[in-house]
Amino acid sequence: MPVYEYLALNGSGKRVKGTLEADSIRVARQKLRSQNLSPTDVKEAREAAKNKSQDVKQLLKGDRVSLKELTLATRLLATLSNAGLPLVQALLSLSEQVDNINLKRVVVDIKERVEQGSSLAKALGAYPKIFPRLYINMVASGEASGALDGALENLGDYYEAQLELRRKVQNALLYPVLMFVFCIAVVVLLVVFVVPTIVEIFVKQKISLPLPTQLVIALSNIIINYWWIMLSCAAAVFVYVRRSYATDKGKAWFDKKMLSLPIYGPIYLKVSTARVASTLSTLLNGGVEVLAALDIVKNIVSNVHLKKALEDARDGVKEGRSLAKELSKSGYFPNLLSQMVAIGEKSGKLETMLTKAGKTFSGEANAAIAGITTLIEPLMIMFLGLIVFTIVISVLLPMLELMNGVK
Repeated sequence: MPVYEYLALNGSGKRVKGTLEADSIRVARQKLRSQNLSPTDVKEAREAAKNKSQDVKQLLKGDRVSLKELTLATRLLATLSNAGLPLVQALLSLSEQVDNINLKRVVVDIKERVEQGSSLAKALGAYPKIFPRLYINMVASGEASGALDGALENLGDYYEAQLELRRKVQNALLYPVLMFVFCIAVVVLLVVFVVPTIVEIFVKQKISLPLPTQLVIALSNIIINYWWIMLSCAAAVFVYVRRSYATDKGKAWFDKKMLSLPIYGPIYLKVSTARVASTLSTLLNGGVEVLAALDIVKNIVSNVHLKKALEDARDGVKEGRSLAKELSKSGYFPNLLSQMVAIGEKSGKLETMLTKAGKTFSGEANAAIAGITTLIEPLMIMFLGLIVFTIVISVLLPMLELMNGVK
């Protein structure tokens, strides 16, 4: 018979620990309750040492799960539930198929909580870092309406759409960043290693250097002699910006600037609008009330001004005003969103119009990102070519003068 180690609370609230034999963890918990003990942790003794070493890693890594892993687990649980498996058996099967150790342990604990009579939403609520409020509210609504399968399907669709949008944005930004790093590396390589070696020849020949060559030499000397100052200044600026962003005033200033930037601002607003519309649509389709849905949606937006606009819209709807008018008041969200919401409110198909709005703004954001990426590529090439051309000219001019002197 397996041996289990346990931590429990006695009648006076004091923590006690020990071991006992039982056929399963569930039976072990029942035995502890029969002894007037409230178990808080029960695990097999042979796994105790292994789990203790994993706890240290877990403290360093945290108990967060990536969006991709959460999406796959949600889709798998929806599939198992749609196949007709009881919830406990579906959770057991899910725990055996997920690869993430933290998520596996969480699913096992959720299964045990459900076995003991807890609802799935309440069991998920014990892990707020893994399952956001949107997730928990959707599951609670599905359980209340008897449509848990549909709620899980909607969550899977929602997170897959968010994952796809994030992937497109990351892929679009990856190329410009790599090109910029490549340009910087080429400039440093030429100025630090190539130019000083060639210029040394001209100095020995006592040739008067033209202005472009002098400028390149000055840049080379600055990088070679003061690179540590440049890195220190960059690190100081990074720390200052990070600390300023951590304050309410600093975050409000930076978030305002993000929305007003010429190219980045409109794209950022379209991506945020797409997330707001699609999330609100998912919640409403799942049976969540409008006020509760707006209260959840505001937490998925990182920009404080957009969050404040959603809070004001929620307060306005609570007082009986139109959601479309409340969204247009802030001046942050596009007019198209307000118009589509107004149509949805008048026709009684708000969820459908929000779904269309999410797809519309997501498509516009993807098109804008693709257009900028297409434009950045030739600009980066031209910029790199200009730098290389300047350095080559700065080397060729004194070389021509040296050749004329030899003739």
